Amino acid sequence: MSQAWIETFTGKHFDILEPQSDEIDIVDIAHSLSLQCRFTGHTKHFYSVAQHSFYASQLVPPEDALWALLHDASEAYISDMSRPLKHYTDCGHHYKIVEDKIMAAICMKFRLPFRMPLSVRKADDSLLYAEKEQLMADAKWDTLWSSEDAAKIKIDYWPPELAKTRFLARYYTLSPV
Repeated sequence: MSQAWIETFTGKHFDILEPQSDEIDIVDIAHSLSLQCRFTGHTKHFYSVAQHSFYASQLVPPEDALWALLHDASEAYISDMSRPLKHYTDCGHHYKIVEDKIMAAICMKFRLPFRMPLSVRKADDSLLYAEKEQLMADAKWDTLWSSEDAAKIKIDYWPPELAKTRFLARYYTLSPV
């Protein structure tokens, strides 16, 4: 185990540089993602990554729903970076290396293909547009997207406990084990 480890909600040691699938726990993922706010907290009300992931799992074909639910699961262990920092700076490149290793361990743990399905990427993007419309101030994103691209979903307020409960219920519905 490297020196770069965290203690999870369930008390496990999780090595962020050398992740092992046996260190991954769905309860840790649900708990952490339910407490993390999307858009680095710059929303009209609290909106968790767990709730976002729950919605994503409903927007894809059934065979991709578990992947969609877990598409941001690495953030339970290393949080996330804002999209501009992650995609347009050198910091993002280094973050993605660590994130990809963690996602590989998550995929192994939950028997998912290592490559994210295209439907999950599309659902994630369409949710981003819906979230912008419903949760953000009137920022000028108009050049980046069209409102026709937004998921047709009403985003409700879920406190963290509800997001965690619904995330776990969705997982147990979708999980093959």
